[in-house]
Amino acid sequence: MSATPASHANGAAAGEARRVTGLLPPLLTPFKDGAVDFESFGRVLDDLAGHVAGVLVGGSVGEVPSLTLDERIALLRAACGRRDLVGAVAFSIGDNSIEHSRRLLDAAGEAGADLLVVSVPNYFANSRDGLIAHFGEIAAEAPADLCLYDNPAANHTPLSVADVVAIAAAVPRLTHVKVTDTALEKVAELKEATGLTVHAGDDAVLWHQFTRGADGAMVALPMVYPARAAEVWSLLRAGRTEDAYAAYRPATPFLHGALGGRDYVAVIKAVLLERGLIDSDELRLPLTPLGGARRREVLEAFAAEAALR
Repeated sequence: MSATPASHANGAAAGEARRVTGLLPPLLTPFKDGAVDFESFGRVLDDLAGHVAGVLVGGSVGEVPSLTLDERIALLRAACGRRDLVGAVAFSIGDNSIEHSRRLLDAAGEAGADLLVVSVPNYFANSRDGLIAHFGEIAAEAPADLCLYDNPAANHTPLSVADVVAIAAAVPRLTHVKVTDTALEKVAELKEATGLTVHAGDDAVLWHQFTRGADGAMVALPMVYPARAAEVWSLLRAGRTEDAYAAYRPATPFLHGALGGRDYVAVIKAVLLERGLIDSDELRLPLTPLGGARRREVLEAFAAEAALR
């Protein structure tokens, strides 16, 4: 079953806000002998075709903190070159260096990215005023709308709903938010308090975020079970919540038995290697591939979905 395409509000013209919805999984970055493996990357895109509304290039699943700027840009161009298959392309331009973000903004404009994901800078303590200034600087040069990446575990900056409301009010170009905060009611609270397009962002609480009104999802599920993810989303959009849960339930052994740890990037690569989509489960240091016992556990959880269909 195909996924609903990305929704661009009222067929917005160039330069106007576009509402990007639906399933946009964060793509992994395959490596072979230390270099980005673009052949494997292409197979991953092919596998998603017809099941997603778009893709996110440069998220944490893609090991973006360990990539060079040139690699991030090359991956963006590769994804945009397959837009006819995968739909909208969201691109992470977040970086502690504003100059790096500017270079990524230029590349996003040249490639035609549909949405730009901005993360909270890390290392230094953040303030609301500082974040407004930071995102405002980016928005002033952005060729597309911004999506705030709300991920307190990675960014060490919990954002309250009031913080997001204030940032969005001060930076009108920020029109989307990816909620990787696992607070169960945050999606619903943001939907009530803002006009933002709200994306689910954590597989561990995905069902909760879906049923609290998420407009889309930037999560790993579609890379693992693309057809199942598309079915769940289509049923939810049709208002068939019970049927959607029945379709979702066979994926739960993997979501909660394999993706629950900090080794989620290695988990995704182990599964896509098992599926024959990538040639290697190589990761870039400091990440390392799964060990034997953990690999067996992950692949057993992945295989459980077939037995529960």
